[in-house]
Amino acid sequence: MRTLVKKGEPAALELVGFHGSPGELSVVGPLLAETAVPLGGAIDFTAHITNVSAGPVSLAIDYVIHHMKANGKTAPKVFKLTKRGLAPGESAEVRRTHSFRPISTRVYYPGTHAVHLQINGHEFGLTGFSLLKTEEAP
Repeated sequence: MRTLVKKGEPAALELVGFHGSPGELSVVGPLLAETAVPLGGAIDFTAHITNVSAGPVSLAIDYVIHHMKANGKTAPKVFKLTKRGLAPGESAEVRRTHSFRPISTRVYYPGTHAVHLQINGHEFGLTGFSLLKTEEAP
């Protein structure tokens, strides 16, 4: 079940109490603070989510970073952001800083990466950014 929830499988999310479809939400973002990040730096983003339906929604809000791999292709990695309930007409803003400092379990490659939100298993707002080699950094 954990794998299905992390993959954003709508039926699994419904079983654990998250409900709300794309048509019930207005999502602006993710909005990036910068579009170029030096290796070892971090990317900041925000998003504004509004419940436009007539009923309450319960949301599992994740974000997905599409990491550049050595072969030039990208691979998605899901990160948990928050869980939130919204009443009809209610809005919420979410913020996150995602670090690109070197770690032992992941190798970062310079190039075009991307981020999008995953809310109750549905994708919103794919936004690209560049990860720069340290000597390319401004």
